[in-house]
Amino acid sequence: MMKRLAAWAAALCLTLSALTTAGAAACFPRYAGNSGSIAAALDAVGADASYANRAKIAQANGIGGYRGTAAQNTRMLELLKAGTLIDPAAPDSPYFPVYGGDSPSIAAALDTLGVESGFAYRARIAAANGVADYSGTAAQNTGLLALLKQGRLVRPEGSAAPAASGGPLDSKGPAGANLGRVSFLRQDKDTCKATSAAMAVNLLLGWDRYRTRDMIYSGVLCRSLDGELYTGSDGNAYRAAYKTDGYVGSLKALENAVEAAVSQGLPIVAAVHSAASRHHWIVVVGRDGQGGYLAVDPARSGSGSMASQARSMASMGYSFGLADYAQPHYGYISFQRR
Repeated sequence: MMKRLAAWAAALCLTLSALTTAGAAACFPRYAGNSGSIAAALDAVGADASYANRAKIAQANGIGGYRGTAAQNTRMLELLKAGTLIDPAAPDSPYFPVYGGDSPSIAAALDTLGVESGFAYRARIAAANGVADYSGTAAQNTGLLALLKQGRLVRPEGSAAPAASGGPLDSKGPAGANLGRVSFLRQDKDTCKATSAAMAVNLLLGWDRYRTRDMIYSGVLCRSLDGELYTGSDGNAYRAAYKTDGYVGSLKALENAVEAAVSQGLPIVAAVHSAASRHHWIVVVGRDGQGGYLAVDPARSGSGSMASQARSMASMGYSFGLADYAQPHYGYISFQRR
């Protein structure tokens, strides 16, 4: 049984890899350690090891009725060691993330996950899941919602965040060159700015130099970051501009800073808000296929490269600015060539 399961997962991962861009992966990184604990192994590869997330992972890998038994955990650990454990939260997964809410509305559930919920897109989802002649009836929507709650709602072809023509950024810029090399970092509670800053600097450098804790305990993330010099992977020197903390700014100033960064192939940490979060920070890394911004959100679950986690800012429901102040704040952390 184990061999059949591993073979099935391996075949699916190889198929997905052939359909997606280099650097993206629908499977977790291979675990090469010696721990006999699936939770410890997931932690080691930077994945969410909570019971709730393990249940989602089990479902995506054909392990039904997950209860955390030794046999179930051993199956997942073997797949992880083989590099074939499917990551259901990966943007290139064949399925949408699991919806764990209570809404009876498929549109509201998709909105919660940051997925387009308009009728036209729901019709595409329905067709991909074998629901013909979608008209938005209660029965059709209930069926789609049931699949979404099970982690089995298939993404329509091409539904992943579109990349810009020729790549997410100008390939001459550090971000375009390094997006597939630098690791995604998942934030802890209230560390979105620190985690975004670490990923942005790593993207500029071209290697995994900083972690979230480095940006907190070294003082680098405090005001001392302003004026800090870094040598980018392109050999140029860049000076950090730290426009956060008490900085209010304006929407126009933030938009200009983001546009300047993207046009030069540089990452920029930007203040954003959404219906789910009035105060958040993400890394804008380029443009999507529609000319909007492509970004990496440290609040997402998952692992792999930053390229595998890049999604359209619009699809994630984010707008610029921190909305939890009486007057909105439009902060950012940018890098300017000396």
